[in-house]
Amino acid sequence: MRAMTGKPECGLCKEEVGIDQNLAKDLLYSIFNPYYREKGNIDLSEFIKKHLSNEELKQSFEMFSSLFNEILKNFSYVNTFWMDKIEDYRKARQKAWEEIKDMLKRGEISREDVSASDLVNYFYEEIVQDLMKEGYIEGVIERIHRRVLLFSSQAEKLLGEKVLQLSLRDLGKKDFGEHETEKEGMSIFLGYEIVEFDPFVHTFDMVDIQETLVKSALRDPEINLDEKDLVARMPKHAEKCVYVMLIDVSDSMRGKKIIGAIEAALALKSAIRRNSFDELHVVAFNHNVRKIRENEILNLDARGRTDIGLALRKAREILKGKRGSRIVFLITDGEPTSSYNPYLTPWRCAIKEAENLRSVDAHLTIIMLGKDRKFLELCNRMAKASGKSHILFFADPLDLKRFFVRSYMKRIGR
Repeated sequence: MRAMTGKPECGLCKEEVGIDQNLAKDLLYSIFNPYYREKGNIDLSEFIKKHLSNEELKQSFEMFSSLFNEILKNFSYVNTFWMDKIEDYRKARQKAWEEIKDMLKRGEISREDVSASDLVNYFYEEIVQDLMKEGYIEGVIERIHRRVLLFSSQAEKLLGEKVLQLSLRDLGKKDFGEHETEKEGMSIFLGYEIVEFDPFVHTFDMVDIQETLVKSALRDPEINLDEKDLVARMPKHAEKCVYVMLIDVSDSMRGKKIIGAIEAALALKSAIRRNSFDELHVVAFNHNVRKIRENEILNLDARGRTDIGLALRKAREILKGKRGSRIVFLITDGEPTSSYNPYLTPWRCAIKEAENLRSVDAHLTIIMLGKDRKFLELCNRMAKASGKSHILFFADPLDLKRFFVRSYMKRIGR
């Protein structure tokens, strides 16, 4: 008989099935934005049901699963009355999650058949644990009645790609952006004004052949071209844009509003990276203000009062001395409730700081996530005070990301 020299296989040492990066991206987005729903063709509840041993759980699965998912997701304390059933449900869920991952890896079920939203709904804890192992989630903060996830820089990069991908859907091939100005200069973007050709200003690519021939024909019916007949299209001046995005993170911005604002920042950041020469500065404000460092956007949390004047002052400080077009986006949902200046009311402070943006020649775009009459009145007064401005209202904050990409991109695929 041959002697056994090896040790028994350790169950803990078995290779675990990891998460594909594309699936991780979709799962992260479904966790970050619970309002986004993805459709699937597979009923994931069946994977859990077959691993349950408690018959009552099987018979009333929908009721119990909804209750237990909320308990496991949001609360650390569990009533002893539910302990046995929850433990059975937890074990069945873990087995089902490993089974689904294995089937996806083997190609027995396709990614298109599985809804990332449903996966997060049924396997939230298991997914969070796996995303932590993969380095997408750095930790979990326990707060009253809820848990807050801390996303990593790796997660922010993936979500930036996802948000930009969603923003570009059905965008259409059309010119957008704040890069074009009324200034004349050297540029690859041709304007509509016809001028005499100047070899010291224009290249031959800028010569308008059709208009040149028309001019030559008017001078000589036989169209004997002469250098003085050459005309060109005056190039548009394209220059660097410096963006400052002011995001209201006060209490009233909780839920869909803060998610929409973060998505907008991620979308614009990802779009800018395609061009590389523009700048984006993201600022979070409530009754305080701070410039958001790289890879901190995802972890913004809503709390505190609102000081719009303080935010606009910060934008002016950032833009001072900057070259190029200066653009300030103010994303907020209501009137200011705080003023950093003890001698000015919150309203007066906001209007005064909007007026001070003139000193840095900034264009102010006020993005309203609320439509209260008094709030609109304040926005109109800020817009008038700043001189260069316009106001936009968004009924659905989740539309913000598409607006920012639409307003930034010169052309799809640029």
